[in-house]
Amino acid sequence: MPSNLYKRGAVWWARIQAGGAEHRRSLRTSDRKEAQRRLDQLKKEITAAVHFGESRLTWKAAVVRYLTEVGPDAVKPGTLKRYTVSLGQVGPHLEALYVDQITRKTISTLVSARSKGGASNATINRDLTAVSAVLGAAVEWGACEANPARDYNRRLTRERRESIHPPSSADVEAVITRCPGLFASMIRFLAQTGCRQEEAAGLTWGQVNLKAGTVTFLKTKTSRPRTIRLEPETVAMLTALPHFLGSDAVFWHGKGSRYLNVSSRFREMVRSAQKSAQRVGTPFRPFRCHDLRHGFAIRALRDGWDIYALSKHLGHSSVKTTEIYLGYVPARAGTKTGTSITVSPGLHPQETAKSAS
Repeated sequence: MPSNLYKRGAVWWARIQAGGAEHRRSLRTSDRKEAQRRLDQLKKEITAAVHFGESRLTWKAAVVRYLTEVGPDAVKPGTLKRYTVSLGQVGPHLEALYVDQITRKTISTLVSARSKGGASNATINRDLTAVSAVLGAAVEWGACEANPARDYNRRLTRERRESIHPPSSADVEAVITRCPGLFASMIRFLAQTGCRQEEAAGLTWGQVNLKAGTVTFLKTKTSRPRTIRLEPETVAMLTALPHFLGSDAVFWHGKGSRYLNVSSRFREMVRSAQKSAQRVGTPFRPFRCHDLRHGFAIRALRDGWDIYALSKHLGHSSVKTTEIYLGYVPARAGTKTGTSITVSPGLHPQETAKSAS
């Protein structure tokens, strides 16, 4: 019989040495197997209390502390919002645990469960990043010693790049005609500039120079402001937009409020366009709001834009990101002879060629 498991009458007791002290506790059972199970759990709890303090940190408490104390200063608001979604998704798999109980096997089981539940590798990787952020903070707080989410082999969740299907101009127009108010103008702006949806939704008149035909995005994914040149048709559209007194938002609704939840609003418009097309027998291929950006990039290369100019226009951190679009255009597109690789953001191919001369 193990020396740390003994009986007092019919009840099993535990005797555990930890931190230079002996801990004795009733296991409140007369069943030998149940006593062993409770002993093993008690060992973990006492060891954790000795190493990490009397109060262990639960996963749920760690998430709350991270989102309120750490996240707002550590990551961008958009990233924190994405973390919040991911942490909500993984909650059922981790909320019964203390952070020091989360092991490599725990993370592996989580990944398997998310995959079986239909989550893509891209989604699982975002989940792992969020979990790693919380566990990383927990390590700094002294609540656990390791961050198994950070050490998880991401090659096991390698993301497959999906084929790009840029929407046709007819499909884009079909959706725009169903968009209310200035939401329609914002979607047209996205299609004509290729900017990110948050860049358009948060656009203010202070960022627009109609005389110069430019727009400067201040809050970008790369945290680097950039200025793009607008096509004449886009300048004309912006010039005709109504302003709301007391609001600087370019695309507004109600009492001058900017649009929120752009993706979900857009999906509603796409579903409406799809139902209408089905009723009259018109071809229509559903697409995402982000596909407007893909469509712009592919059209720009087909029109002869220099790949480096396009990369700067789109705000990519590396031209390698932009190069994915070369697979959707003729071989020589985006590599015009005589174009310069040092260009200003948003230069059109003709202007790029001039800058090389």
